[in-house]
Amino acid sequence: MSQQQQLLELELSVSQILREYGKKFMQITERYSDGHSGRCAMGVIMSHFDWNGKDDSGFCKIVGCTNCI
Repeated sequence: MSQQQQLLELELSVSQILREYGKKFMQITERYSDGHSGRCAMGVIMSHFDWNGKDDSGFCKIVGCTNCI
């Protein structure tokens, strides 16, 4: 089992998610993602839940909104 699969099986706190997954991304502000390797804190958290940083429909599934454009 990969390290990522092991981490997904654990219930991590927000700070644990940011500490573990934040290392994989460059820190940015004012946007969830720059479409590449940059994420804000919320973008890092969403990436933990399999958001790819580009697909807005994936974001809508994660946050549960129904009126995304």
